[in-house]
Formats: sequence, C-alpha cells, structure tokens
Amino acid sequence: MKKIDQENREVLITRYLAGEVSLDEIVELQKWLGASKDNLLYFQQLKNIWDNSEHYADEKMIDVEKAFNLINKRITFKSPATNFWYYWKKIAAFLLIPLVLGNLFYFSLRAKNYSKNQEPIYNELFAAFGTRSALKLSDGTSVWLNSGSSIKYPDRFVGNKRIVKLKGEAYFEVQSDLKKPFIVETSSLSVKATGTKFNVSGYTSDDKAEVTLVAGKVEVNLTDNKGNIKSTKLIPDQHYSFNKVSGTTSITTEDTYKYISWKDGKLIFRNEPLSEVIKKISFVFNVDIELQGISLQDYYYRATFQDESLAEILKLLKMSAPIDYIEVKRNPLPDGSFSREKYIIFSNIRK
Repeated sequence: MKKIDQENREVLITRYLAGEVSLDEIVELQKWLGASKDNLLYFQQLKNIWDNSEHYADEKMIDVEKAFNLINKRITFKSPATNFWYYWKKIAAFLLIPLVLGNLFYFSLRAKNYSKNQEPIYNELFAAFGTRSALKLSDGTSVWLNSGSSIKYPDRFVGNKRIVKLKGEAYFEVQSDLKKPFIVETSSLSVKATGTKFNVSGYTSDDKAEVTLVAGKVEVNLTDNKGNIKSTKLIPDQHYSFNKVSGTTSITTEDTYKYISWKDGKLIFRNEPLSEVIKKISFVFNVDIELQGISLQDYYYRATFQDESLAEILKLLKMSAPIDYIEVKRNPLPDGSFSREKYIIFSNIRK
C-alpha cells in the first residue's frame, strides 16, 4: 500500500470531509484507516472538530471565545478531589482547537486549489450484454446505458465543454448549461447539446449510427476523411441515421419512443422486417442469428417485448409466423472458451 505522508494525509481527510474525494481516494483513505487504530482515532478526532466547526473559509473568522464557551458548557465539574489531569486535558483541548482548526482550514483551502488544478479522473461504466445500467454525472446529467455498451466520463467537468465518449447505445437527459455544451463522442459522429433529451446508438459492429431527439435541440457532427465537418441540427421527434458503408444520412419524423423504449426494458417493433427485428435482438443478447431463405424478408412484425428472455422472444416469433429455429451446438475453442451462441431461423412452410 502506498504510504500517505502527513501533509497528504491532511489534504485527503479534508477532501473527504468536504465531499470532494474521488473513488480512488476513498479506497486509499479506507486502506490507511484500516492500517492501525491510531489512524482511525486521529481521523475521528479531526472529524469531530470538523463537525462542530462552521467550516469557515477564512481562519481569521475563528471565534476562539465561542469555542471556549462551547467546551466550557460540555465540562461537567466534579468534586475538588477530581484528578488534576482531568482539567488539564480539557484546557489542552481548548488550546489545541485554534491550532488544529487553523491547520484544517489551511488544508481545506489547499485541497480546493489542488482539486481545481488537478486533471479530472476518467471512469468507465459497462453494461453487460442482456443488462442495462444507469448513472448520474457530476453536472446532474442522467445517463442510461444499453446492453453491450460502455461510456467514459470524468469525475468532474473542467473547461468550457462537457465531453463523454460512448461505445454502443445510451439515452441522455442533459442538465442545462448554455455556456458549457454537452458533447457525446462516438467512433463515427458526435452530438452537441446544452439541455435536452436524446438517444445515441453507435455500436462499432453496426453499419449505422443513429441519433433520436426527444426534447430540446441537438447538433449532429460528422467528420469526413478530409477533416471536413458536416453539421445537422435536429428538432424534437426527429430520428437521424448515418450509413457508415454508403456515407449517406437520412432524417425522419416519427414516434421516438420505439428508439428509447429499451431503457424501460422494452423492445418495440412497428411494422419492421424480420431482418431488423433479428438484428436488434442479436445486439441485445450478444448472439448470432442467421436467417435462411429469401422469403423470410417478407415477414413484418409489430410487437412489444418487455424483459422477456431470448428463448421466450424466439418462441413468440415462431408463434406469430410460419417460421422455426434451431440452436447451433457450441464448440470448444483452443483457449478453453466456447464459440458464440448461434441460432438459425428458417421457414417451416412445406412445399
């Protein structure tokens, strides 16, 4: 364990008491506290002083007389036979208060300056396949992360932009800040917003990147191979799609809920071909699904699935159309793992 020197120890404790520590610093402090009883006792003493102080920003404002009167009221006077050292400890505690508070406030100011100058710490959240995750960023922005996605974000935003990096799909409810735009960067495009609600889908394995605007305004930026930026502004209920293969873009106005319903545990399809249905299911459950036969392209689905398992969804698809499916046996690989789960869907109409 990395040894914490006295000065950094004071800064770390003060940052913790002020609620300004990062997750790594909390772990570091916990390890130090668990190293000895003396460390825990020292921390408790500083915390008691902190809790009983008014957290002044200027140590010149410390009211020593008020502190003395406060301690005086807490002293329970005993008989003349009371040990001399009892009173001496009380007097010593009073004499140490200005000194300790002064050090505490000094380190508090130093910790704040340190926090301002320090580079932000970047965290990354993952949503495993078949699951969803949610978090709230330091600016108050809420984020929902879809299956098989990840987002990289700072513990605090510095400068004049709020930038996060997305792999996969996420829904954002951005805290408004006109002077500090919120920017979502993916491998193929970026989305700029101030205060709004929108969905971004940017799976690297997908040949499309999509942005759906629910409320407010966003600006979608595409950068071509020559470094030229093409900007497109969206209004509510618009769905933006970029085809990575052809380089073309399209904008449609439609019911946006089917694009964001995943955050509520739903998969909604509205008159969509079986190929698109299978594609989305494959992403959510991280499986390969193969369609055999051109005739299957003629099947269109209108359905809503909510928290159903893959097996349940496949059974429902089979019940609603003349199709069937088989699960391909998974073979062991040289590294000890198994091949990816795979299903084959085919027509069961007998000719």
